[in-house]
Amino acid sequence: MSLPEHGLVSHSSEGFDEELLADAAALTTWLRQAALPVWCTLGLNAVGAFEERLGQDGRRLVEPRRARVQARQLYVFAEAGRCGWNGPWRPAIEMGLKRLNEVFLRSDGLMRTRVAYGGETLDETAYLYDQAFYLLALASISRAYGSTIFERDAVALRDGLCEAADIQGGMREAGAHPYQSNAHMHLLEASLAWEEAGRDPGWRLMSDQIVRLAQTRFIDRQGGYIREFFEADWSPADGLDGRLVEPGHQFEWAWLLARYGQARADQNVIDDARRIYAAGLKGVDPSRRVAVDEMNDDGSLRLSRARLWPQTEWLKASMFFASHCDSHHQNEFISQASLALRALLSYLMEHGVWRDKMFESKSFLDEPAPASSLYHIVASYIQTRDTLRGLLKRPLPAVELA
Repeated sequence: MSLPEHGLVSHSSEGFDEELLADAAALTTWLRQAALPVWCTLGLNAVGAFEERLGQDGRRLVEPRRARVQARQLYVFAEAGRCGWNGPWRPAIEMGLKRLNEVFLRSDGLMRTRVAYGGETLDETAYLYDQAFYLLALASISRAYGSTIFERDAVALRDGLCEAADIQGGMREAGAHPYQSNAHMHLLEASLAWEEAGRDPGWRLMSDQIVRLAQTRFIDRQGGYIREFFEADWSPADGLDGRLVEPGHQFEWAWLLARYGQARADQNVIDDARRIYAAGLKGVDPSRRVAVDEMNDDGSLRLSRARLWPQTEWLKASMFFASHCDSHHQNEFISQASLALRALLSYLMEHGVWRDKMFESKSFLDEPAPASSLYHIVASYIQTRDTLRGLLKRPLPAVELA
């Protein structure tokens, strides 16, 4: 499962090298001085609505807003505050949460998916994906505030979602793909966050339920990868939908399952996470050194475009494995993390925005920066910081947001 098998060259056999540490410091500085200040000012309007996108020149765009983006930005600033960032993270959360409650929250406690720029409802649908990010945001705010005041609402939402689960433990998503792994992945992310932030034992049960579904239905046992779409009985979907494999989601699932397996001391889950991570590596383009968007289940390329977010998931997973593996494999994961971090940095612009889509020619699409990416970037930063702290046995000032 080493990167050289895919045509990539290891940076170092001696552990964390100066290039990796310098890149981690560069990401930290960019977040502290550019991205976080930009997205809590230009990216947040006077009534507390987070912008969907910002132009590369920092200009706001008049366009509808999605619930998932509002929740992701709440996560971003809660985690920034928890990491010691000295910017106005608390006002950003207070304004953003108030606006979310006013225009996105339905009377049944679920979030509607889309509103107009001025706040008028455009789509009442309650997507499972959106609710997962609302749960994650509430967990992060709770951790940042050192309080469990949001857990009662989170438990009510969780229990309502779980009541609708089928006999396999799976939950139906709204829209064209009702049986999918992705929404469950983010519910697992939220439940693991609440295991750390809350007190209710139901979070652990929810995590167990989703991991059991992943192990019995989502993971292809022969290929070792996670599929995206399924039939009602959780067998693979017919046609091309059933063959889709996203490298970014392999890394994301690997990170979550490895965390779960580590917390439960469950070697079978950790082994599954390793295999899924190896499947994700097959989607790393050796010429561009970036993770592409889509493969088929036979490992063939489906879409050579490479968005920003898969690079962050590659970074998160490789960093986690680097800090939770034997010394024989540690240098391998460190080298992969170094490559992933360098890939991520290639998307970032110095003034706090980013390019999102890289083509096979290594050029980028000229378009506004989507706010949704900041959640991925911040999560990958946190894992990078935590891994460096753990392996080097000390905090590194250059890699601290404070």
